Amino acid sequence: MELRTDASDVAGELARHDRRYGTSMTGGIPAPLDEGCTDCATGTQSAAVRREWITRQEGRPGI
Repeated sequence: MELRTDASDVAGELARHDRRYGTSMTGGIPAPLDEGCTDCATGTQSAAVRREWITRQEGRPGI
């Protein structure tokens, strides 16, 4: 459970950063998570971060 919480926290921080600084390459960054958020909300943030990571890796081969 701790690993999932930590991963959700990191995903939330990355999404918050993308929203604030406009660094998203894919758009569609979900809203920041609130206390007591649902599994669906954390899953949405995690999926957005995965999309960003995959897009960046595809755009920069060899990294």
